[in-house]
Amino acid sequence: MSFRKLIAVITALVVLCSAGQAMALHPELQVPDIVEAKTEACRIMSAIARKYAVEGVFSKEFEEGKQCLNRVELAASLELLTEKLAERVVKEGSSAVAREDLDKLADIREELRAEMLLVNTRTFQQRNELLGTRLHPLTRNISLSGDLVGVFQSSVGQSPRDHSAVVGRGDLVFNFRVGENTSAVIDVEATGGDGIDTKISNFSGLNGVAGSTGDRVRFRQAWVEHSMFDDRLVATIGKIDLTNYFDSNAVANDENSQFLSAAFVNAHSLAVPDIGPGLRISAKPAESLVFSIGYGSGDGTTDEILDHGFGIAELDYQLKIGELEGNYRIYGALDGALPEKGEANEVTSDKQIRKNSYNAGFSIDQQLTDRLTLFARYGLRDRNAYLTYSSWSAGLQYSGIVPGRPDDIIAFAYGQILGKGNDLPAQEKLAEWYYKVKVSEKIDVSPVIQYLIDPAGNPAAENVVVLGIRSQVSF
Repeated sequence: MSFRKLIAVITALVVLCSAGQAMALHPELQVPDIVEAKTEACRIMSAIARKYAVEGVFSKEFEEGKQCLNRVELAASLELLTEKLAERVVKEGSSAVAREDLDKLADIREELRAEMLLVNTRTFQQRNELLGTRLHPLTRNISLSGDLVGVFQSSVGQSPRDHSAVVGRGDLVFNFRVGENTSAVIDVEATGGDGIDTKISNFSGLNGVAGSTGDRVRFRQAWVEHSMFDDRLVATIGKIDLTNYFDSNAVANDENSQFLSAAFVNAHSLAVPDIGPGLRISAKPAESLVFSIGYGSGDGTTDEILDHGFGIAELDYQLKIGELEGNYRIYGALDGALPEKGEANEVTSDKQIRKNSYNAGFSIDQQLTDRLTLFARYGLRDRNAYLTYSSWSAGLQYSGIVPGRPDDIIAFAYGQILGKGNDLPAQEKLAEWYYKVKVSEKIDVSPVIQYLIDPAGNPAAENVVVLGIRSQVSF
């Protein structure tokens, strides 16, 4: 669970405990589809922001009447204001924010109840960060966001010759408001190019954007999410990506904007199946503690989903020391997928035998300063069932290293993948560095350098240096 969602829930509880049930909205507080600065709800939020010296709730253009918002965008601004007030209460005590101000925000929150559900879902927060800062309304109940990602990579100094590849991917994400506590998401993806991994043998996956998708358009995800008990219980069902909810990490979890290698996006030794039919249920017994379970098809299809499925359970703990955040996750899983076989009936997957096999591991990210965050991952699985049975990775992310460029990010990661002794006499090792240049609010460009040692666990194989450039346009 993200920091913003946690703070929003905490503050919601404060409001409920101190103010009781929200009163019925006055007609003047009703929020139209197109929101202007003169709208009464915005006037109230602006006044409260000025009273407590909270900056950045609304843009200068909006406050000057040169820009309008939609209801979802207003809900995002309300969440930001709520978060800042909660931080003030934590620092100065409950009397730092007047009760009548909390009552006013509670009324606006009630009017935006369905939009707040969207804002507080993990998918919205991911898209809000990765696909631009705004959702574009198509109707009152449907919003759209998207991004375009391009990656060029080339090996350097490899014999007998170097290899290069280009990959492009585009996503259109439709967010639907189904009801007051229910939302739905459809992610339409188009991908072109298989990437450099088809030319350089390795386990790590040098280009997580490409995978092995070929040129195609597909419904990448399509699911419905229902929230209960003030978001303390959330259920998601449909075509889902289990890695959206398990083995997460604040600085190493997205190939579009963070580390490019799949080995740093998720633990290599976590045998999560392809995106397919599944469900997850998340419960929050305490403010800093979340327990989640998930289940999906072992091969990403509906065939024999009960006989050969993949189940996982995870416990997440959020630690906050002053303004510094840390997330600590531990999981266990059971993989019932069958080994994949080629045309000659030979096993072509990492899983070697037909067996319900355990997976386990942890993922950690911890801020050391407001700019520096460290991460670490470790995974272990049944040694007898897989070609590679263990992996680990660690690294750091630092923002604003160049004076005057606070939004640029530099990051470094290193990891190893371990396999069976005679079959894989060496550990594959990978180091990756990237520098993300914030060209504009919606455009990022990242040079990427990767150094692959003992590819595919073969000490006789030549080490490989791969240079790349990644661009991301969000809208």
